Amino acid sequence: MHVIFGGAFNGKRAYVENRIQGRSVQWMNAEEDIPVLLSNTEVVVVYGVENLEQTKLEDWLEHLDRWNTKVEVIVIATEIGRGIVPMEATARRLRDDVGRFYQKLFTKAESVTRIWYGIAQTIKGDVWR
Repeated sequence: MHVIFGGAFNGKRAYVENRIQGRSVQWMNAEEDIPVLLSNTEVVVVYGVENLEQTKLEDWLEHLDRWNTKVEVIVIATEIGRGIVPMEATARRLRDDVGRFYQKLFTKAESVTRIWYGIAQTIKGDVWR
């Protein structure tokens, strides 16, 4: 599993699109799509996890683990918070839940790449198989 993370509109999607050209790719919006893999998928790209509640985050983590044995899994993760603590309790809870999820996700990932305004920085492992 590969995790590509960074701030909003920093070039994460373009980076991934460039890396997976010519392959059979299934894009999944974690907020909207039902987590079912299509039969001809070589690569699944999941995005939008930063908008999910804790229980749904845990469900997605299970799907990602299971899929990682069958296809190449890429998660595009938008960094939220940047160390700023929101004033509203619900926003704080979301930031905390996503932070804990990202810790688990990044630990399980073979590679982690940060994208900062279009520039890739490998944080962990090889970028791609």
